[in-house]
Amino acid sequence: MIEFSVDLNSTREHAFDLFTLRISDWWPPDHRPSKNPASRISLSESGTFVERTPDGEEIPLGHVHRWDRPSRLQLDFYLGTNPAQPTRVDVLFEETATGTRIVVQHRPLAASNDLWATRVSRFQASWPALLQALGRQAGLN
Repeated sequence: MIEFSVDLNSTREHAFDLFTLRISDWWPPDHRPSKNPASRISLSESGTFVERTPDGEEIPLGHVHRWDRPSRLQLDFYLGTNPAQPTRVDVLFEETATGTRIVVQHRPLAASNDLWATRVSRFQASWPALLQALGRQAGLN
């Protein structure tokens, strides 16, 4: 398992909503499968986690398993793998003295265990960049 975090000067509710409902505002285009800055990423309580391009292409990015606002989000994660071999991402929203710490825990599942060794370095490089982008977006609010 790998783990990364970012501290935001906001309530847990606001941090959760920023991470989930406004994911497209902060997820960098160079970390999207389409690389299209006009694409939109959506994450919903009903289970969908997709990227939609302006021409209508829909790219599955994962599946939402738990949506426990404002404390936890759990995803099957297809980026770097595929829907048949997802990894698991748990996102925890912890209250701190100055706001909220968002903790991302990423690990293989049984179906992706063989891929993990070849993909983990990519995940280790990507999560800090994603959380940095989230932190920048939080500073704009």
